[in-house]
Amino acid sequence: MSRLRRSLLFVPASSEKFFAKAKDSPADTLIFDLEDAVAPERKPTARETLKEVLRDPGFSRFERTVRINALDTPYFLDDVLAMVEAGADGLVVPKTNTVESIQFLDRLVSLVEKRCGRADGSVTLMPLIEQPEAIGNAFAIARATLRIAGIAFGHGDFSLAMGIKAAPSTDGVVFHARCQVVMAAKAAGITPIDNVFLDIPNVEGLIGETRQGQQLGYEGKACIHPNQVEPVNAVYTPTPEEVAYARELVAAFEQAVAAGKGAVAFQGRMIDGPIADIERIVLERARKAGMI
Repeated sequence: MSRLRRSLLFVPASSEKFFAKAKDSPADTLIFDLEDAVAPERKPTARETLKEVLRDPGFSRFERTVRINALDTPYFLDDVLAMVEAGADGLVVPKTNTVESIQFLDRLVSLVEKRCGRADGSVTLMPLIEQPEAIGNAFAIARATLRIAGIAFGHGDFSLAMGIKAAPSTDGVVFHARCQVVMAAKAAGITPIDNVFLDIPNVEGLIGETRQGQQLGYEGKACIHPNQVEPVNAVYTPTPEEVAYARELVAAFEQAVAAGKGAVAFQGRMIDGPIADIERIVLERARKAGMI
């Protein structure tokens, strides 16, 4: 099972005040943003600042990723070289539409790792699926290289490409695309990351959309504000009651297997191997969250 990525907090690389707030966040992953959060004329300065941030031991408890600029921009190459050499754990890749583009980045990162003495494959990739073309290629992108740790859905750019107003991802064609992304990730055996929720004060709406994402099979959600992290973590962390139920169910099933049975009645339900495996996932997530 992959590492725990319940919450992935975007951190603009345009101001040091955001770094201080991020350091106190309970997020599992930080996504330092060199793309949309930084004006073109400030990108070189932000890149240099971020090199120092990545070397700050105060961020070592996080998975430290960087959203680089897209492959077709003049900032892309410098972003890759600087962030891999500075020690980023992963690169978040915007507007990934084709297998060829992510495989090109894979080869480039391998060369940079070798040049700066990092282990081959130490830098993960997380493509952002944000365009209609990418939705059609989502499964192929998800399994394009072993570096890919997960794929994330970007509903804002997807809405723009479809020519519709940005709206919550809970219905319509945006919901359909959201479903496509999570299925592609699950089929490829990587982590599916749900889209951001733009209405920051609307905590109830955030929780509702996050719960829907969990029910679809998503394992984490991108966040655009530190206040969104705790509600998202709460949805993606098993409750003590869920952990207790999982333990009892798995124990009952294992006892049945030891007795030569393939299924057993548990609290009025018939359970078998797949049902027990689902509850083992609950226990594994609880373990990674430090609950057990």
